[in-house]
Amino acid sequence: MQLKVKRLLGQQCCLQVSGHESISLLKSLVSEELKVPEDQTTLLFQGKVLDEDHRLSDYSIGPESVLYLAIKKPQLTPLNEPSKPTFAQAHSVWYQLSQVLENHFRTSDAIKVLERVVNDYYKSLGLLSLKNIEELARDILNPKETEAEITSEFPQQEKHPSQVPVAANRREQATQTEPQALLDG
Repeated sequence: MQLKVKRLLGQQCCLQVSGHESISLLKSLVSEELKVPEDQTTLLFQGKVLDEDHRLSDYSIGPESVLYLAIKKPQLTPLNEPSKPTFAQAHSVWYQLSQVLENHFRTSDAIKVLERVVNDYYKSLGLLSLKNIEELARDILNPKETEAEITSEFPQQEKHPSQVPVAANRREQATQTEPQALLDG
């Protein structure tokens, strides 16, 4: 059967396994495929943590099921220096969001919130049409053309005399007044 395993940071993999495979074997396959340490992984199905001593069939996991992968923080000993995320991970929006959520919510709640945000993001992205993408590309690649179109759609309105700055009115008066009138006045 085909199983899909999704990680909260957006990564996913598809694995071909038997329904009688153990969860521990599945964890090792996922760990190898997604390049994450096996001892830090937890697999979830329908909100339940899957026990390594059980088999897929024990949880009624069937074809086309979706499992979720949670990465546990490594246990730090006083002698170990904490591992730092790679440059790409640390600057990933999903990674940063997961860090914020972990600071403010329980892990299970943070997982639910992040799953929802990721799903909504990809669902919205899927609603973009080719025309939307072409318009976006045009706007990004030719910003001056877009500004010219907007300007032509909304022509400059003539300003009411009360909207003209006072200094401009005085300047106009000075240029329109004869020099002699200024001296006489």
